[in-house]
Amino acid sequence: MTTPLLGDPASMSALGASLRRTAGHLAADGEALAGAVTGATPGWPGPRSVRLRRRTSTTAEQTTAVASALDEVGRSLQTAATDLAAAIARLRELEDAAATMGLEVREGAVTRGWGITGVADAAAAREEDGRRHRLQEQVHQTITALGRHRARLAKDLARGQGLLARAADELRR
Repeated sequence: MTTPLLGDPASMSALGASLRRTAGHLAADGEALAGAVTGATPGWPGPRSVRLRRRTSTTAEQTTAVASALDEVGRSLQTAATDLAAAIARLRELEDAAATMGLEVREGAVTRGWGITGVADAAAAREEDGRRHRLQEQVHQTITALGRHRARLAKDLARGQGLLARAADELRR
């Protein structure tokens, strides 16, 4: 492939799946902790028990929030992996199409191959230029879509980072 390394969809998807599994475990732990606090509340009087129950309830709530954030990030990574795999496949198709026309796709630009190509015919040269421009437009559309997908992933990851930071702040109190 003459395009630069675009990423590894399989690794992104595996990371997303791992985060989502961890989120499931955390959500179950948060529910178990909340249930334990509720079960221990009757007959557990005193100011110390109230503080401990409050702190434990906060921990259960934040565990659930962290699980939700991890699940969202994992889902975003898996969606981005699918988008990336589709973009890589499309770019490979376009490179193959370019090669059959005697053209090359290098770093997002469709250019003529090295050496003598074509014939000395003005009409044929215009036709070739038209094909090259159409192919260039398809390459540009694919790369632009990939950029939009990456921007969406970056936004989702930043949102997840914010959720995790807020949960950490709550737990430090």
